[in-house]
Amino acid sequence: MYSLILHLPTNMEINKAKEKLYHLSIDHWFQHDLFSPNWWILFFATIIPYFIWWRLVDKNRFFEIFSYGMVCATISMLLDIIGTELMLWSYPDKLIPIITPLIPANLVIIPITAMLVYQHFSNWHKFLGATLGWSILFSYIIEPLFMLRKMFILGEHWSHTKSFVGFIILGIMLKALFDKIKKHLPS
Repeated sequence: MYSLILHLPTNMEINKAKEKLYHLSIDHWFQHDLFSPNWWILFFATIIPYFIWWRLVDKNRFFEIFSYGMVCATISMLLDIIGTELMLWSYPDKLIPIITPLIPANLVIIPITAMLVYQHFSNWHKFLGATLGWSILFSYIIEPLFMLRKMFILGEHWSHTKSFVGFIILGIMLKALFDKIKKHLPS
């Protein structure tokens, strides 16, 4: 009954729309993003933090901390894909044109800062305080700065406060997961 009223898109129609979006994204990237000041910010934000992190990471706990960061990066990327697909937020400028999420944030800045919090605050009370600070930094400082540079756009159904809560939940979930894993590993 509803199919008589509504047009249900076929897979072919969806693929044609995706192809058009792909070409629009590539054109935009070549004409607007590539080598622009914002592109260089994204480029350096992808490379420099790993050099800093390498100097700061506790090499005796490297695999534990790095694993923590990789799980954080995976979850961040997944949540970012969901958020951008639902149009809760978007990134007008991209480092790489065919990837929607913000690679420097998801694969570099968020996991590196999360790894540093995890490394330096093993006790839950201090970890929660540091995670609160980490969440404030990203939600109320970095996001608005990216908005000023027009590198991040909030959708009408998202807010910095929702990001803040999301970062807190991410931090708590990661620490709880890794505490549980460490508890079950042989000493």
